[in-house]
Amino acid sequence: MRLLRRNTTVFGYRAYVGETEQLNGTMHTGIFAPTYAAAVQYRGNISVPSGYATDNLFGVNTQYTHVLVMDKPDADIQEDGLIDWQGATYEIKAVRPSLNVLSVALKKLTVNHAPPVNDVVEETASANSIPDGDEP
Repeated sequence: MRLLRRNTTVFGYRAYVGETEQLNGTMHTGIFAPTYAAAVQYRGNISVPSGYATDNLFGVNTQYTHVLVMDKPDADIQEDGLIDWQGATYEIKAVRPSLNVLSVALKKLTVNHAPPVNDVVEETASANSIPDGDEP
């Protein structure tokens, strides 16, 4: 019943292509970032977030928050890809095909919103320094 069309939602799957080097202008940095293909649209049932460990389908694993179930067990969804759904990006933790369905464990990617590092260091007078003009 959960795979009826009215119970499914559209999501995008981006396959992992490789890594590309991040450049600083035209200079090589030696830092590589993963590259993904354009999103392919699929339909499936994505569960509500769960906050407990399950030991059923994916083994004892607390590293995922959602489970995607599709009625296409031969869909080309790999563990190194990403899922885009409802404005968020999810990484694929595990893929388990069976006879009639494909089950995928998902974990929402978090973005670090830390403030940028300020390179300017303000100097303060130390206790041992003597201000100008007050020398004995």
